[in-house]
Amino acid sequence: MQAEWENLAAAASLRNIFQFPSFVRNSLPLLCEHDPKIVTIRSEGLLIGIVILRRDIGYAKLPVSFWRSALHHEQYLGEPLVRAGFEDQFAAGLCTWLDHAPRDCCFLNLSMVSTDGPLAKAMERQCANDGRKILTANHFERAAILPVQHDGMQAKDLLRPSRRKSIKRAMTSLSKQGEVSLERLTDPAQLRDWTTQFLAMENTGWKHENGSSILCCEKETALYEAMIGEAFEAGNLHFSRLCLNRKPIAFTLDIAAAPVGYCLKSAIDQEYRKLSPGVLMEFETLKYYLGNKECLLLDSCSAPENALLNEMWPDRKAIMDLAIARKGLVYGVIFQGMYTIKSLLKTATGN
Repeated sequence: MQAEWENLAAAASLRNIFQFPSFVRNSLPLLCEHDPKIVTIRSEGLLIGIVILRRDIGYAKLPVSFWRSALHHEQYLGEPLVRAGFEDQFAAGLCTWLDHAPRDCCFLNLSMVSTDGPLAKAMERQCANDGRKILTANHFERAAILPVQHDGMQAKDLLRPSRRKSIKRAMTSLSKQGEVSLERLTDPAQLRDWTTQFLAMENTGWKHENGSSILCCEKETALYEAMIGEAFEAGNLHFSRLCLNRKPIAFTLDIAAAPVGYCLKSAIDQEYRKLSPGVLMEFETLKYYLGNKECLLLDSCSAPENALLNEMWPDRKAIMDLAIARKGLVYGVIFQGMYTIKSLLKTATGN
């Protein structure tokens, strides 16, 4: 399926790299822990959509079986790949598939889809036409950059005066330590060294202490090494580092799927933490993408509570879960009851 899948990825209405065939292939050791199923939707033989699902049981403290997006924790967007212009056909096909799935699966939960994307709107239209229940949950927003909304503006103009001053002070303090330079990877001969240095630097500080760094998991290490190499070969890698006296002290790792970019990871040398190299790198990222005419959206892929990016990056990417019931009165009643119970539990616990 790889050739078809790659063709779909290139023509998707939202080019979600976390559903690209190369990413999924490199993620198999992580995904296969959940026994995933690849569901394909076609229109007159043309592949118009792919969604990767797994069965789950237990929702709102009820022993209910359902389908959900098969995702691992290095996938920051769950939106299925859907061919642009075929969103309605995909929605119809997915609902038909759901209705013919094993009867004990009451609904489908699509995790982390774009709130204002064409897929969400198509699913809402299809469910209205079918008379089936559809609900949204787990809404959140994370930092993003939408360059077209700030055309002609400079990065410093989007920052608070206090932040502009702190960045200036940080650069002045760093410059007193020696020569400061910003580098972007262009030489294939340096790819391995950059990757090794980045992974080592990311495996420090609190990430190392709580075991959440890439190097703490062999499967994640293999994923990132493969992903970085393939993105570089395809011309989609934006790998930057801040150097002091030619020594790297901070990295940012982005992957492009024009017109969308994904800011995957960053790392700083803990020895220079007080000089704010991470802040300087995020400011450089803001400057770079404001001037990038090919990028319509840079998704930070960050936690919604990331205070630094929420302050420095001017825009937001809205994300939610979509829950779609099977067609039929009984399924609709069960489905609505589960979400009512979940809402009551959420209110009672404050979570």
